[in-house]
Amino acid sequence: MGQNTFEVVFSGKLVEGAVLAQVKARVAAMFKVEVAKVERLFSGATVSIKKGLDEATAKKYQMALHKAGAVCRIVDRAAATLAKTPAARPVAAQPATRPKAAPAQAVTGNAAAKLGLQKSVVKAPPQGLGELGGAHIDAPGTTLVEHQEIPEPQIDTTGLSLDQVGVELSAHEEIPEPQVDISALSLGEAGEALGEEKPFEELEIDVSALDLDEPGVTLVKHQEVPKPKIDTSKLSLD
Repeated sequence: MGQNTFEVVFSGKLVEGAVLAQVKARVAAMFKVEVAKVERLFSGATVSIKKGLDEATAKKYQMALHKAGAVCRIVDRAAATLAKTPAARPVAAQPATRPKAAPAQAVTGNAAAKLGLQKSVVKAPPQGLGELGGAHIDAPGTTLVEHQEIPEPQIDTTGLSLDQVGVELSAHEEIPEPQVDISALSLGEAGEALGEEKPFEELEIDVSALDLDEPGVTLVKHQEVPKPKIDTSKLSLD
């Protein structure tokens, strides 16, 4: 019998005292997805959370989900398949009827004990669950989120009305021209001086102490600037 034949399934049952909204948020955080993407897990129908696991890993998933508030079951698909074979069940199997979807409900401590759950604290979800790990993809056409009708917004337009086509919404107002008093102003004749010309005194600058050298004369002697002496003996390159 193969080792990786265990499956973790969930049918909407909650741990006793758990709040549905909080459980949804914890499960979504555990798988690092939005809460809307885990809504279908709580519809009451049996849903596969994880397939193809060994028994130890399946129990880790079960305990992590139980800590989040969701009660899951572990199913050994290989054993279930073997039980359906003629050798294991000589009596003809009756047509399987799909169980009715059970609503999400709380599970008492005794019921949790029957499922093999131990009273232990899981401080962190098992490793390898990032990005949902090996989560499976639903069949094409599966509705992941139920369609919700969004009500039309109720806008009160009773105080509004429409005028006839061509009606002016606001009256045109003529802006009066500004009244500027220019009675005290006059124009002079062409070429007339507008202001009295005042002579400026020439500046007297004493340049008797200045002289000009011959072209090519060096005004300042060039001085050699010694190179700086920097001690780099204590420096090193890593």
